[in-house]
Amino acid sequence: LLILLAVTACGCMDRESVIYGDEAARVLACADPVADNLLAGFNEDNYTKYSRDFSPEMKQALDEAAFEQNREYVKSRVGLYESRRAPVVTETGDYIAVIYKATFEREDGVDIRFVFKKGDEAHQLHGLWFNSPKLRR
Repeated sequence: LLILLAVTACGCMDRESVIYGDEAARVLACADPVADNLLAGFNEDNYTKYSRDFSPEMKQALDEAAFEQNREYVKSRVGLYESRRAPVVTETGDYIAVIYKATFEREDGVDIRFVFKKGDEAHQLHGLWFNSPKLRR
């Protein structure tokens, strides 16, 4: 029964689809300032700046102690953030994600995924992931 429930749940999950054109541009107009601020806060070791656009759930899940630990992990493997390019905007169910390819001091092509909830006029961040080969070691 448990396997059946798991298979059924997987079948009901929304698929991620890429958003293009004007709709993607509207999303990026909101996401880019959030990314700029968060990544500046990352480089400056400034949790207040880093978490400025977090949803209440994100602030609870990624408090200042977790930020310090995560920042040290990322910084020790790839260094500080330098730039980003080639954003891809996707949607899945009630969420929109913006995935940037970023350059850090010691690795190029780090994926940074920012997740926002559709219809949230405050454009709060609901999810954040850093991913690269050096970060998976």
